[in-house]
Amino acid sequence: MSAQVITPTYVDIIKAFCNNYETSEEYHNYTAFAKKKDGWYVIQVNQMQADSLLTENLFFSFSENKYLDLNGYYNKPTELNILNINNQLDKYLGQGGGTSNWYGFERIAYYGYNGWYSDMIKDFGDRQDLSDTMYDGLGRSYGNLSSSYLWYQMGGMFPEYDTLHRKLDRLEYPSQQRIEKTKEAIDNTINQFEKLSRLNPTYKTIVGNASLKLFNEHMNGYNQMMMCGNDLLAKKYLETAPLAEPYILQAKNYLNSCDQNAILFTYGDNDTYQLWYVQEKFNYRKDIIVINSSLLGLPVYIDMIRRKRSLTVSVPVLYLKDPASDIVYFKEDAKITGTKKTISLKDFLNTVYTKKYLSASAEGINYPTYPYTTVSLTLPAPGNKVATPAVQKNILFNLNKNYHFLNDIATLDIIVNNINKRPVYFTSRYSNLSFEKNLMQKGIVYKLIAEDVDLPLQKNAEVKGLEKFIHEKHIPVLSNDIGITSFDGDNTFFGLYYSIFNYYLGKRDTVTFKKWLYKLNATCPKINSTQIPVAQILAYYFIEAGDTKKGLAITDQYAQWLNNAYTKPGSLTGYYSKEKYTDELNRTKSYLVSKGLTSALIDRLFVNIFDD
Repeated sequence: MSAQVITPTYVDIIKAFCNNYETSEEYHNYTAFAKKKDGWYVIQVNQMQADSLLTENLFFSFSENKYLDLNGYYNKPTELNILNINNQLDKYLGQGGGTSNWYGFERIAYYGYNGWYSDMIKDFGDRQDLSDTMYDGLGRSYGNLSSSYLWYQMGGMFPEYDTLHRKLDRLEYPSQQRIEKTKEAIDNTINQFEKLSRLNPTYKTIVGNASLKLFNEHMNGYNQMMMCGNDLLAKKYLETAPLAEPYILQAKNYLNSCDQNAILFTYGDNDTYQLWYVQEKFNYRKDIIVINSSLLGLPVYIDMIRRKRSLTVSVPVLYLKDPASDIVYFKEDAKITGTKKTISLKDFLNTVYTKKYLSASAEGINYPTYPYTTVSLTLPAPGNKVATPAVQKNILFNLNKNYHFLNDIATLDIIVNNINKRPVYFTSRYSNLSFEKNLMQKGIVYKLIAEDVDLPLQKNAEVKGLEKFIHEKHIPVLSNDIGITSFDGDNTFFGLYYSIFNYYLGKRDTVTFKKWLYKLNATCPKINSTQIPVAQILAYYFIEAGDTKKGLAITDQYAQWLNNAYTKPGSLTGYYSKEKYTDELNRTKSYLVSKGLTSALIDRLFVNIFDD
């Protein structure tokens, strides 16, 4: 199969299947899709067992260039499901985990089944004449191979392939032979992304351009070797990692947003790897401990933090070794229905660690189940010595989901054990744990505080601090048309100013609002296609400031971007159903009408919709 052959896209396959058959959404029997050498398959997988294959059926044959009949295997959809096909598409393509799969199907020749990366390496590993998407796919294949030698969640996929793929125990560290195989695969990953970067430097990936993806693969090598306990090899990966100056500046923006000796919880590659690199390469702001929240789901990562004694961690070793520690469930107790349980965070963690809970069985594992669906956890404010409960300030954590993962529990553990010694920050408001009212924006990060941040005094202090940060510390790092793609730089830059805009608009202080709006405009006078999803709200701000020309220009730019995303959906732009696309255009048009404005482009796009 060649990457240039025109075949149905992932979106086409989902539409075709959901229009004709019922999908299953059970965790133990979930409908998914796979792209193999001979065509697109519909597969049933058990997500509780590493997406182990239950059944597979060829759905679109490449050799016959047609869809095959699956009536003997799948039921016809109900009328309701046909009406709700947009919900089905959102399930497979949406932000809740679908985007990375979509990217894989979009860029990789074989994808979506256990062993896809082995097939990719076997068929393309020795080729030297590949396209940019094929180098991307091959690099990701070697990346998956490297992971298959490590850690209990990732190994065990191919026990027949070689003994080095035996699934490790939860706190078992890889042997030297496994480390050597991991290094070989990581080096091959880096090699493919070096080729991609030379062939097409502006090629965009989920994390940014090709050079940033290459940097991330070096830092993945650094991270994996650190967790393996091989600090010397880790250092070599860090020393050879290539990082352009703008990304270094963005890492410093993150670090300079924090007070001395802070703990900073991060979430992804770009808000983690660049910070680690700047700290270690330039010995910059090493007083800050950067903890990746996603990696806290790996027991070995928590164990590494404990081994290095960088933070106090009280998660018991026996708890980390227990398979049941991956998830803590919550369920309603008939005896306390309608009540809201409030307990201290420390007592809650002790309850979880000592297994004083009910249990829910799945796949032979007894998972902890706490008998409350709504729980508030209190943590005394750092440095607060007041003994009287009536005046004691507390940080309130609301567990308003019916389950939490190990990384959530570990995050709470690190907070409760260290907040009296170190201030705690997060690079994003997004969290599985709900404590938004105690997160104050400080620069481009968010500090955990005792006070309710929405109170007038706190909100005023927050905005004054943001203004000071912009004047004294912030260096804008923005995507441009000559090779820099900085999603984090764009998001944090605009978000920083939006917080200030909203504050002054809320106070009806239009003079100060306009001052800051045009300061943003002076820094970023042109909005490019990479920035428009986060910058489109500027149309509203400019119109509110009376600059209708600038506001309408950004409105039209956003409308054109929406149209492109609707007519040619892609993993980096997302999927817009006709209904969602129409609703977004309607929302924009309604706002313009309320201001006595019109957009000829939006009117024309509406005509095109009705002509479809």
